[in-house]
Amino acid sequence: MPKKQPRTAQLARRIQGATGLPYTQCLKICEPSESSWGRLARALRAAGLIEAADQLLAVDAVTTEASAWFSAGGEVEQLFYSSDHERVQRTYSACSDAAEAALSRAGFHTHSYAPDAEAYHAAFLALSKAGTLSDGRTLARAALDVFADDPMWCSDVVRSKGRSPFTYDTAAGLTGPGTPTAVAARKAARAMARAAVVPRSGDEEWHEAAGIMIEVVWHAGEAAGVPPLEGRRNCQDHLRNFMHS
Repeated sequence: MPKKQPRTAQLARRIQGATGLPYTQCLKICEPSESSWGRLARALRAAGLIEAADQLLAVDAVTTEASAWFSAGGEVEQLFYSSDHERVQRTYSACSDAAEAALSRAGFHTHSYAPDAEAYHAAFLALSKAGTLSDGRTLARAALDVFADDPMWCSDVVRSKGRSPFTYDTAAGLTGPGTPTAVAARKAARAMARAAVVPRSGDEEWHEAAGIMIEVVWHAGEAAGVPPLEGRRNCQDHLRNFMHS
């Protein structure tokens, strides 16, 4: 009896059927690589937050599948845009539909911030846990890596709900050791809680939440043991241009 194909191989075959690309090329598109979400899930699991880790891995899997479909559509566009525009349109539409179907099956509305919001929920849990430990740098580092170097994007994500209700209210009651790592982690978690409740009523609030998310990244960096905003040029520019104006 033939063995069941691994998930990656199954997806590659489906993409091959939809795009006509060589199987080896489709397989390369689908090859898994550990993302920042995967690293955060591993850190959560090591800290005993098993349910949160499993939930994040499930989100990572579905977004990875959707990304593979979009990437395959992009490959076809690059190859045939000049020679067969009709094929490009047809194939890209099929790939987009497949990507959106994968997200929909998982309960996500397409073209939303919900998957990223659930990753931010996991980052909050990691920072909260790090705030209870004398040395939670590994958790803080994994949480830090999830945040994009785009304060305005972070503003939208942190104020999104994901698929089910999630509250940052537990940040108010966080307690833990007085070590610099723990104190900074708690500050980051509490800042996330403040950013999450900023209303979605206009550009002023958009920028307000973005500024708070820079505070989150700053404190998460302190908790992780790295220089604040290191390697985050967009956060630095936003801080300089908007927060100090």
